[in-house]
Amino acid sequence: MRLMKIEELFIYPIKSARSQSLKEMKITHEGPEGDRQWMLIDESGKFISQRTVPKIATIEVFHESTALTVGFQKMFVKISKNNSFQRKVKVQVWNDSFEAALEPDLYSQAISQYLGIPCRLVRYAPYSQRRVRSHAMEWKPEVRFADGRPLQLLNLKSLEELNSRLPKAVTADRFRANILYSGTSAYEEETWKRIRVGDVVFSQPKRCSRCAMITIDQQSGIPDGPEPLKTLASYRRDGKDVFFGTLWIPENEGILRKDDQIEILE
Repeated sequence: MRLMKIEELFIYPIKSARSQSLKEMKITHEGPEGDRQWMLIDESGKFISQRTVPKIATIEVFHESTALTVGFQKMFVKISKNNSFQRKVKVQVWNDSFEAALEPDLYSQAISQYLGIPCRLVRYAPYSQRRVRSHAMEWKPEVRFADGRPLQLLNLKSLEELNSRLPKAVTADRFRANILYSGTSAYEEETWKRIRVGDVVFSQPKRCSRCAMITIDQQSGIPDGPEPLKTLASYRRDGKDVFFGTLWIPENEGILRKDDQIEILE
């Protein structure tokens, strides 16, 4: 049995905005609690991300039990967790269309002014139904506003191997993973089928396809050249996709903690 240690845990309360580091993470059937629970949409309901508006990377967020704190330009607003969810709006994340709840217009207006584009802030609601795209017919769990699977795992050995090829090393925040762990060898995680972390078993893994978003400096919100995507594409391409990291689905709810071990089940 091989055991490996979790080094960092992160959630991203607003899709594409800043991360929040955690000492422990609650996993629900939709993924990490608070992760990608909010999202920005355009006037047609389509999601907005760093791919088109890199400045979103600079929006600070802090998720707590009673509120979400959002910060930009030295201004902070608190969005209460209490929401009647009466203001329904149709949203689109890639090919998925479903209903979400609009947050009060005041918050959307403040963020629109900061980003310089019209946008609306929405929350994944109790009536939001978005299923994971999966070949497993018997079980299609939910995913909130994440791209494809509820949780992303990143092996620091894989990052170390990538950085050995780059003219200038990049930090792990470019890849926006939920779990960073100390592996024994690069890309070993792509061979796993089922793992246990803390109280939770994860399965149905999928390699994470990468795009130009990893070329954006996550502190400044500014693209700073073709790397690391250019180098990744030179040796991690499969067809049209470039892969780095893995995506997972939780089989049960539970708690993960920093320093927990990853156990390979299959």
